Amino acid sequence: MRILWLFTYSIVCALLLTFFSNIHDFTKYIFSLGALYLGMRFFRRFEGIGFRIWFIAIAVVLYFIFSLIYALYTQMGITAP
Repeated sequence: MRILWLFTYSIVCALLLTFFSNIHDFTKYIFSLGALYLGMRFFRRFEGIGFRIWFIAIAVVLYFIFSLIYALYTQMGITAP
């Protein structure tokens, strides 16, 4: 169950960081604060150093993957019907 929480927190944190880096408005800072808050909640909940390192590593890798997907999506120029 702890692994499921690790991946859930990592995915949400990576999505928030992706939104933060791709939005060019003042509202982008809401996503930054959300990622910071989520990280603090995770660190309070799981005190083991191993889980903390895995959380940061997985969140960073997923951030790069989500950013790449977003960049590819915007370059394809697909619009909604």
